[in-house]
Amino acid sequence: MAAALPAPVASAAASDWSTFGTLKNETASFVSGDERLDKSQNRLDLSVEGYLSDAWEFHGRLLTWYDAAADWVGDRPGWTGPIRDHYRTFGETKEAFFLYGGDSFDLRLGQQQIVWGKMDGLRLIDILNPLDMREFLLDDFLDSRIGLVSARLNYYLGDHELELIAIPDARTNRLAPMGSRWGFAMPSVPAGVTVNLLGEALPKRDGRDTELAAAWRSNIGGWDLSLNLFHGFKAAPSLRKQLSAGVMTLQAVHIPLDVVGGSFANALGDWVVRGEVAVNLGEGINTSDVAWDRSVARKTTLNGAVALETTRNNWTVSGQLFGRRIQNYEARLQEAQSSGFATLRVATDYLNERLKPEVMVLVDLADHGWMARPKASFEISDAWLVNGGADLFGGDRGFFGQFADNDRIYAELQYSF
Repeated sequence: MAAALPAPVASAAASDWSTFGTLKNETASFVSGDERLDKSQNRLDLSVEGYLSDAWEFHGRLLTWYDAAADWVGDRPGWTGPIRDHYRTFGETKEAFFLYGGDSFDLRLGQQQIVWGKMDGLRLIDILNPLDMREFLLDDFLDSRIGLVSARLNYYLGDHELELIAIPDARTNRLAPMGSRWGFAMPSVPAGVTVNLLGEALPKRDGRDTELAAAWRSNIGGWDLSLNLFHGFKAAPSLRKQLSAGVMTLQAVHIPLDVVGGSFANALGDWVVRGEVAVNLGEGINTSDVAWDRSVARKTTLNGAVALETTRNNWTVSGQLFGRRIQNYEARLQEAQSSGFATLRVATDYLNERLKPEVMVLVDLADHGWMARPKASFEISDAWLVNGGADLFGGDRGFFGQFADNDRIYAELQYSF
């Protein structure tokens, strides 16, 4: 259970500020399909924290990079001039918020990352912040989460916590450019049909499409429990389409969504059990219809996940199982009625925790695709860290299989200050 943050000591002054962060190079190269350099990002991750008074704090975080691969690698399939320009430089404020710490509550105002849930790698109730998916799911969640301007109140009463959130800054997932190697597969179009692609229809960010959320958390009988409510928009787009006079008009849209869910976790001897449930009400699901109003159906979906984790003899093993079922199913839906994912993570460490190898495997149980991520990190010193690994894909379709030609290896060098 989250606990109230202690108020700064009375001697904290307005000049009590700290700055810290990392400088990092991330270089990756494709080893399947068109074998070429994928990226050579030089990244600055800068955080600023400061006490404004005994009760008020400021927290900020900036992430920016320059990708030299955009200048080193010329035009290739999936790497044309506009796509290179898209990836060349990036800068974004991840967080910039004020925190007020009261005796029994915290208030955060500004751009924030708000984490819900207990699962790793895939999200059921951790849906408040959309993701930057221009590298699929390969970026660290702290880097891929898009910070949202929000008002967040956490009230503490004994072992209970109540969280209320308003997000006037409704945003959606940031996807890879169409035609790039990390772009999602587009629907097939009949021969002889011309495509008319309209601009993405996004929620309004002027307060009219404000998202609302609430959560209750407590520890009861050793169980960490939560109840989570969300009213907003589906971060992943649905696809409206209309076929008329030989022209297929397509538009990515974001359907309103309500979610009722919760999470649980407990340590049972050597094992930790975690889980989440989420009922998505009115979730937008693509159909095979080519009439505008029927091309996206709204359905209730039942989603659940459970995880078991244990650490023995310096080895950590964690398995997760995700399941999903669409209620009132129709054959025209372009998604199986029942689907799921399974994950397995194995990790250990050597040399007094300086060398940390691990592997994580994710399997799509419906489409039989998979992703494997072996990696290792070595702490050269308190300031220097080197990482290396691979991102491997298998299958011929589906969430993972569509990237079967995107196997890559990577190396990272990080300096912390």
